[in-house]
Order: sequence, then C-alpha cells, then structure tokens
Amino acid sequence: MISAPAWLTVALALLTLGLAMACAPAETPAGVDPADLPTAVIGTASPTLVPATTLPTAALPEPVTVVAPVTPAPVATNLPAATTIPVSPEGAVHSVGAEEAEAARTKFQRLLRASWDTDFTRSTISFDEIMTGGPPKDGIPSIDNPEFESVADADAWLDPREPVQVVDLNGDARAYPVQVMVWHEIVNDTVGDEPVVITF
Repeated sequence: MISAPAWLTVALALLTLGLAMACAPAETPAGVDPADLPTAVIGTASPTLVPATTLPTAALPEPVTVVAPVTPAPVATNLPAATTIPVSPEGAVHSVGAEEAEAARTKFQRLLRASWDTDFTRSTISFDEIMTGGPPKDGIPSIDNPEFESVADADAWLDPREPVQVVDLNGDARAYPVQVMVWHEIVNDTVGDEPVVITF
C-alpha cells in the first residue's frame, strides 16, 4: 500500500506532467509560415505581443450550391369520425345498500389492521362517507365541435394571465383554456385544415 505522502507525490507528479503537456508549444498550422506569426516578448513583467509584419492569408473555398432533395408532400389520411359516448347521471355515483356498505367497511377495516398498527375503531368520520371518486370509464366527455369566441369576449371570463394551450397550424391559431381542458381533457378539432387532438 502506498503511504499518504507517496500517494500525494505521485498525484502531484501526474498533475505537473499533465500541465507540462498542456502548455507545450503547439504545432504550426499547415500552410502558415512561422515567421508570419506574432511572437511574444519574454522576460518582461507582463506579456506583450510584437506585431507581425504581414498577416497570414488563407485561400477561401469555392462556393457550393446545396440542392435540397425533393420530398413528396404529406398526404392526409382518412380518419374515423369523432364520436361521443353518452353518460347517464346514474353512472357517475355508485350507491350501495346498508348491508353492502357494512361488508365493505368490515373488509376495509380488516385490510387496514393487517398492514398498520393504527387503531381504526376510533375515527372522526363514518366509513360510509368514504367513497371512491372520479367519473366512471368514458365518463369525461370530449369536446368534438369546439366553439370559439373573440379575445374581447373571452376577456369577460378569462383572466389575462390564465394559462391556455395554443395550436398554430398553417396560419390558423387557436387557444384552448386550461380551465376548460381540466374538465374535458380532450378536444377533437380541425386547425389549419388539419385534424388535431388536443389533450390535457
């Protein structure tokens, strides 16, 4: 094993070698006469450059004309028509009877006790008040035919600093307010003659 002072000596030697190699004089570029390069005056307190008598010259390459390859224009594909799935008000909240609620409460309490040492017999709310949230499958309707209004009309209900999603295609720009997208999450629209899907 190398002792600390020997290790330090090896590290300093490698560092010194690396610095010496980095500070070594560079080779003269091809096609440049070393006599034409500026030289430094050595032995002064601060380095100064002696001006060269002539400037090096380099031949400029001939201009090249680049021709972009011809690519076919993208062809629009036929997309299926957007559809909506009607959601019934009954599908939004699932209500259960007293016996089913008691069975669910017992199962819930048993599962909680199996994994934690918390005393779930003491609670501030009834377990009947705890239910899963959110809409059922396909319960968030998409916006299939969005209606737009002018910026002046939107100023009545949309704060100037409120975030919007912007789509700009072929010179057709549209803004989809995040406060609307939070409730619908997806918009099927045509922007700049292109079918688009905007999602949040």
